[in-house]
Amino acid sequence: MNIHAQLKVIGALLVERGVLTQEQLESVRRQVGQGEGAVSETADLERVLFEKGVLTEEELLRAYSGHFGMPFRDLKDLEIDVGVAHLIPPQFAGKNQVIAIAKEGDALVVALRDPFNVAVIDELKILTGLDIKPVLTRSRDIGEAIRRSYGMGAETVERLVRDAAAAVRKAAPDEGGAPEDLEEMAKAASIVSFVDQLIAEACQQRATDIHIETYRDRLRVRYRVDGVLRETKTSPDVKKLRPAILSRFKIMASLDIAEKRRPQDGRCQVVVGAQEVDLRLSFFPTLFGEGVSIRLLPRSSGRISLSDLGMSPDDLAKMGSVLARSNGVVLATGPTGCGKSTTLYACLNRINDPAVNIVTLEDPVEYQMDGINQIQINPHVDLTFSHGLRSVLRQDPDVIMVGEIRDVETAQIAVRAALTGHLILSTLHTNDAVASLTRLFDMGVEPYFVADTLRAVVAQRLVRRVCPSCRESYAPGAREKAFWGADRIPEGAQWARGRGCAACQDSGFKGRIGIYEVFVITDAIREALVDRNVSPAALREAARREGMVTLLEDGLAKVNAGITTSQEVVRVVQQEA
Repeated sequence: MNIHAQLKVIGALLVERGVLTQEQLESVRRQVGQGEGAVSETADLERVLFEKGVLTEEELLRAYSGHFGMPFRDLKDLEIDVGVAHLIPPQFAGKNQVIAIAKEGDALVVALRDPFNVAVIDELKILTGLDIKPVLTRSRDIGEAIRRSYGMGAETVERLVRDAAAAVRKAAPDEGGAPEDLEEMAKAASIVSFVDQLIAEACQQRATDIHIETYRDRLRVRYRVDGVLRETKTSPDVKKLRPAILSRFKIMASLDIAEKRRPQDGRCQVVVGAQEVDLRLSFFPTLFGEGVSIRLLPRSSGRISLSDLGMSPDDLAKMGSVLARSNGVVLATGPTGCGKSTTLYACLNRINDPAVNIVTLEDPVEYQMDGINQIQINPHVDLTFSHGLRSVLRQDPDVIMVGEIRDVETAQIAVRAALTGHLILSTLHTNDAVASLTRLFDMGVEPYFVADTLRAVVAQRLVRRVCPSCRESYAPGAREKAFWGADRIPEGAQWARGRGCAACQDSGFKGRIGIYEVFVITDAIREALVDRNVSPAALREAARREGMVTLLEDGLAKVNAGITTSQEVVRVVQQEA
């Protein structure tokens, strides 16, 4: 069927069903006639309809359903039997975008996207020896169902293992493969496609990290989503391609593909859709071969507001007052991946003004911010945090953000810069706000310097939000009230939890929000700091008297508001019941 015949069929059924007006149909016909948008196939014709905002994919499929007599099925929450799915080989399923979803006697129910492709139904009859009952579904649902049923890259793995087994064996280090053979395999189109698919899926799932780990009989791929690792299904044969996959990542990061005995670190940048993503890669040798950990850092415009992070109104007011000061040190603390850099970027946005000279020292630059001079740390040319900070101080800055205070020299330079009239923003790795003071003391910074320069410390964690698609309300029970204290839970409170659904991959959570402990250095705290023998417990008590809300208390406020769960707050803050 040529494009004009397809247009006639599609147009007639859409006008007949009231999905498309005659005027809209004529507009599309003119576009086809003029050859705009390279409209030459059904998929391209549909793309024109979608781009013009004429209809959605589901509206089109439901119209197809009535015309062709093929039921429309939503696969989003459908559990597909893996044995049934594998009645269709993965390469055929991936190439033709079809998936077997059920077996009914001598008939196989197959979900497909293109009702015009009748040839694929005939091929499936021959391939499976069964009658085919086609149903229509969205293309993204088919792609997700194929991934769940066959595993990541199943089509690629099957094709390579079958057609390129010799090349894989040549590239395998266990069989003495030369580096040039490995490089050739890593540059093969199928391996490149597999790696691109791996990264794209991680971004689609909002993952912050990819872990590829080697074991005796398998290769495990895990994504860290909302702070929790999730294993993604992969084809069992993917382990045979491990050397080529890891070599592909090494080539991307300009690392030595022949080196497998020592750890290697590198970085590169990729584009996923319209989004630029920085990758930080760390390769490491293990008992059964190399593995790699990859941090994903999507680049954005950096327009982050403090009010979007989840701070309470009181904490927002405290931060506004601290950032209005022209000098001092403001620290964000917490473990890796808790959102410290995001908080600092939000602070910079708060004070970003043409009248203020702001310079940052970062490793890496995670957000590109207009109006701010951002410097990428580069240890290979001796541009470290300490050396960079010393140089930046000669550039007439008003505000300096130091990505991390890692050593004594950086800490001491930062404190002295604050004493000479600069506002310094930085991060520390400590468990809570008060512990950052002890950390500075341990680094050799004198207590009276800390008392004079430190303005505030923000300790934080990220907790998962209850999934909006499957959330349900419930009343907290006796155990929760005993743990938190009944007086801290409002009368008649309704907490929230997620049942688990396809939208959240059965986790019950989707997205994250911060919980905060804002420790403002008041006069009373300064007096306590001057005493070298003051204990962290005494400082914590003094901070509580000055109005500091702890991480656990802020977490409970978000539980009472139905944003997260009690168990999630306890897990993240690591507080024992």
